[in-house]
Amino acid sequence: MRRFFTEPDNIDLDNGTLTIIDDAVHISKVLRMECGDKIIVFDGTGYEYEAMLIKIEKEKSIANILGRSLLELEPETKVTLFQGIPKSDKLEIIVQKAVELGVHDIVPVKTSRSVAKIADDKKGRQKIERLNKISKEAAKQCGRGLVPKVSMPVVFSAMADILKNYDLSIMFYEELGHDGKKNLKEILRTNPEAESIAVLIGPEGGFSPSEAETIQDMNENTFCAGLGKRILRTETAGSTALSVIMYEKDEI
Repeated sequence: MRRFFTEPDNIDLDNGTLTIIDDAVHISKVLRMECGDKIIVFDGTGYEYEAMLIKIEKEKSIANILGRSLLELEPETKVTLFQGIPKSDKLEIIVQKAVELGVHDIVPVKTSRSVAKIADDKKGRQKIERLNKISKEAAKQCGRGLVPKVSMPVVFSAMADILKNYDLSIMFYEELGHDGKKNLKEILRTNPEAESIAVLIGPEGGFSPSEAETIQDMNENTFCAGLGKRILRTETAGSTALSVIMYEKDEI
């Protein structure tokens, strides 16, 4: 069955119906579905519904709820990706792949080497809105029950306070050399109890030495690590780190 998304506010459990707005045009004009067709709908909070279309319009589609279930496919380990803001549209592919790999949420970070900017203005909010739409579409495609949130950017100077909320924080920083970096697999295996993990990825130029020093000096639960013998692009590093974490945590 086709899978669609609707906001929790569009679900009326008392009357046993739900309304689909975002995918209404896709249902009516692209797929040309008909009343009586059965579909799967998820609400981004972990619930999924089997439903049958009873009204199809360009602006909205309405369906009767046939069944409701709580999906248990989400990773138990909650990984937040703190991504240094990259140039061009790289953040879009970063969000898409991170969602597919099980990220819990994504926070763009303004670092000293960030060239691109996402300002706290109308244009910046529209950018974040688009990234959240990409997150929703990726979650729909890969069968997730939750839609990871993309937040407004934070400045790196705020990271010290933010990272206090995580069991484990890992910055990927290549300038230390092989002798100064921890092995990611070793970090994860020596911290098996970590349920919330912060992953820090720099922009194209990486993190600055002072930013890496801030993380290294923070506490015993923060580390600088590498991702192997090769230097990865910023749009590749996050998904690679997530893949390793999910594998080591038996979440794949």
